[in-house]
Amino acid sequence: MDVRDRKDDELIRQLFCTTRIFSRTLNGCVAPLGLHSSEWMVLNFIHLNDGIAQADLIRYFKVEAAAITRTLSRLEKKGLISRHPMEKGRGKYIELTEDGRDLFAKAEPFVTAHRRQALQGLSATERQQLLTLCAKVQAALEAE
Repeated sequence: MDVRDRKDDELIRQLFCTTRIFSRTLNGCVAPLGLHSSEWMVLNFIHLNDGIAQADLIRYFKVEAAAITRTLSRLEKKGLISRHPMEKGRGKYIELTEDGRDLFAKAEPFVTAHRRQALQGLSATERQQLLTLCAKVQAALEAE
């Protein structure tokens, strides 16, 4: 392994650790409200895109259909979302329930504070650069 490979390994480790730390600390913010970080991410996206198709969630989060289905089932069991058949096609569209909107309103300030803490050391330019770089890494992995 040469020096570049070692630095690249460290970069990947940092990405992995950052994601794990972010997820763990976000769990700490939403757990008192009965949510897991993955549930919050889906709930937030549905809030921003009420009536979204389940297939769109799968594409957006870049996960297996089964993972989204499990998360949606948990959210539905908690009474936070409702799923309805699409008029055309086989899919379902998802909406927040009244309880889902209420829980979102309670959780959102804590999640916003968490996000601001995580990104506080980055300028707007650095945030845009990080977004661009992450998209490049994702695109390279998806090209395989």
